[in-house]
Amino acid sequence: MDKKAPITLFLAIILSLTLVSAINLDVKTKSVSNAVVTDLNKPAIFDLTITNLGEGSSYTIFSLVGVDITPKDSFIIGFGQTKTIRIEVMPQESLKSREGPLTLEYQIMDSRKDIQKEQLSIDISSLANSIIVKSDDINIDSEKIRINLDNRLMYKFDDMKIKLDSVFFNYEENLSFKNYEDKIIEVPIDKEKLKKMDSGNYIIQVEIQFAGKKVSAESKVRYAEKENVIVTETNKGVLIQKHEILKENFGNVKRRVTTIVEKNLFTYFFTSSNIDPSFVKSNGLTTVYTWEKDLSPGDELDVIVTTNWLYPIIAIVLLILIIVFIVRYIKMDVVFRKNLSFVKTNGGEFALKVQIRVKARRHLENIKITDKIPHIVTLYEKFGAIAPDNIDMKNRKLQWNAEALNKGEEKIFSYIVYSKIGVFGKFELPVARATYQLNGELKEATSNKAFYVNKPKKI
Repeated sequence: MDKKAPITLFLAIILSLTLVSAINLDVKTKSVSNAVVTDLNKPAIFDLTITNLGEGSSYTIFSLVGVDITPKDSFIIGFGQTKTIRIEVMPQESLKSREGPLTLEYQIMDSRKDIQKEQLSIDISSLANSIIVKSDDINIDSEKIRINLDNRLMYKFDDMKIKLDSVFFNYEENLSFKNYEDKIIEVPIDKEKLKKMDSGNYIIQVEIQFAGKKVSAESKVRYAEKENVIVTETNKGVLIQKHEILKENFGNVKRRVTTIVEKNLFTYFFTSSNIDPSFVKSNGLTTVYTWEKDLSPGDELDVIVTTNWLYPIIAIVLLILIIVFIVRYIKMDVVFRKNLSFVKTNGGEFALKVQIRVKARRHLENIKITDKIPHIVTLYEKFGAIAPDNIDMKNRKLQWNAEALNKGEEKIFSYIVYSKIGVFGKFELPVARATYQLNGELKEATSNKAFYVNKPKKI
């Protein structure tokens, strides 16, 4: 018999016993909730389905990589037996600040201190980062905004209060989320604020309240660019013409606008505008007005150019009147003026001195000056240097005669009238009349109407 055969058999028995006694577990991991929300101090939960492929023993589960695993009690699994063990995994303080997915190692140790190493993954998150807020872009025509609320964790949130604040909208509601659930909400936009805002990125302030905790976060919303400057032009009036050019920025991008109005040299002198132009340039017979302005959203440039044709019309009428006056003055044979002045009397009567000036612009002959006395006054019997040649009190007329007046010669005729009855207000005398001969031709002239305003004395 071979002496080596017993030795080989012994070694085979020893080896088989060793293999049978070594830990041999088949472990399947199922996540109940792999998320750890650090603010809530809630652990991740896993179900481990363990099948013992080796010798039965008692086992304990633990980790040496910064997490606490419970329960810490041992459990027994016999040969070929399968058990489901629920464990809770809580990161220690050193790992809580490390947000995001984390794969870690844990160990299963049997009663003989043999160890089998396994892995599982947890997701560490703060409450503020548990719900991700994303919004669609806003444009100038938007009435609502679509906002996506994404529960990025394998964690159920029941009755979570979410508050969203931005310059465009406000939203507040209690919502519940299942594991990894997304919710889409639509929120009305403040259209009036939208009109005045520039395009770009804006902050959404996010406030989350859950399980007695309140946290804050931020998200962004993009206000998409859109240029939209609308020009409205109107013309009104005939004699006073108003040309209005209105440019309004209905977009959300600041725009520089320019308004140009061209006028000829004739209209330049009676053209005005509601606001001063940025600059004015003259090109010979043409004047160009230019207005420039940077329009923010909701802003406008309103230019009103007024051309007042009354000014040249009035100027032309005045010019015609001046020409007529000059022509008439040139053609006048005599300058004939009548004046009144107040005269003080000893008896306190109301008295006026009437003065008639006659100045010849050519040689005149056979001149007769006639003036009429109103009925409410009485003629004073004393006269100036030249007394009337004829006094007709029946018809209340005075007449002065002069044989001739040389060119440039002037004569002054005067008299006084009075009234014992007080006269108040405007006292008016009729025109005086003159007849004369010029180069054998009989002609007539009239003076102006003379008046005097008598105001009552203050007591």
